[in-house]
Amino acid sequence: MKYPVSVWLDYFYMIPVEEAIARMAKAGFTHGELSILHLAQLMEKGNPEAIGKALRQCADSHGYTIPQGHLSFKGGLVDDSALERLKPELDMFAAAGIGKAILHTNGGANLTGLERYERWVHYTRLLSEYVDGTGVTLCVENMYSNPFFSTAQQIKKFLADAGSKNLAICLDTGHLHLCYKNDRPKKQSQYEFITEAGDLLQALHIVDNNGLGDTHQMPYSARTGVDWQDVMRGLRDIDYKGLFNLEILGECRAPMPILEAKLPYIRAMCEYMLSDEFLA
Repeated sequence: MKYPVSVWLDYFYMIPVEEAIARMAKAGFTHGELSILHLAQLMEKGNPEAIGKALRQCADSHGYTIPQGHLSFKGGLVDDSALERLKPELDMFAAAGIGKAILHTNGGANLTGLERYERWVHYTRLLSEYVDGTGVTLCVENMYSNPFFSTAQQIKKFLADAGSKNLAICLDTGHLHLCYKNDRPKKQSQYEFITEAGDLLQALHIVDNNGLGDTHQMPYSARTGVDWQDVMRGLRDIDYKGLFNLEILGECRAPMPILEAKLPYIRAMCEYMLSDEFLA
C-alpha cells in the first residue's frame, strides 16, 4: 500500500505554521494536514484567498503539499454563524489547494436530536453547494459522542440527506475505537466501518487510545488500543487513495527536541504499517 504519510501540523502548534511546515519537511514528510490552531492563526491575517496562496507558496518552497485541512468547529453547525465562519475558511482552502476539508457536525445543545440533525443537514448542504467547482470536498468525520455519526451507515445516510454533492467521509480511528469499546450506539469494527464507507472514505485521522478517552495518541501507544491490522486490511481492501494522516495532539506536549526526535520513529512506523510485511 502506498499512501502519503502525514502528521497534522498542529503537532508543532507552538510555532507558526510556516515554521511547522519547514520542520516537517526537514524530517522527511512531504504531505500534511492543516489543523485548527494554525488555521485560526492564518484566518486572523485577513484576505482568505491571499492567505491561501501564500500558504501554498510556502509549502511549495519546501517540497511539501497540504491536501487535507480541518475546518474550525467551535460554534457548531446549526445557524448562519457557521456559514459566516466556514465560508472564508473554505475560500482559503481552495486558494491553498487543500482538497479535503474535515467537517464536524456539532452544536445545538438546546435543540432536540431531530432538530439538530435537520440543522446539520441543512448547513452541510449549503456548504457543499458553496464549494462546488472549487476542488474542495467536505469530509464528514465520525464522532463518538454524537449518536447520529458513529457508524459508516449513519454517515452515508447523512450524506444522502444532505444531497451527497462534494461530500465524503473522514474516519477518526480513535473516535471509532471509543464507540467500539463502549457500544455507542452499536459495535462496528474498524474493518467494517472502512469497507462500508468504501470509496466515500477520502480522509483519515489515524489516532490511538485505550477506549477510555479521546487521547489522540500515535499507533501502538495505548494498551487495548485500536486494532491496526483491522485498519490496514480495510484500507487495502477498498483501495483507499487518500492521505495516511496522524492527528496526534496527545503526542505534542513535549519540548521541541523531543518532538523532533519522535518524527523519524513515527515515519518509520507508518511506512512499516503500509508495507506488505505488516499484513503478511
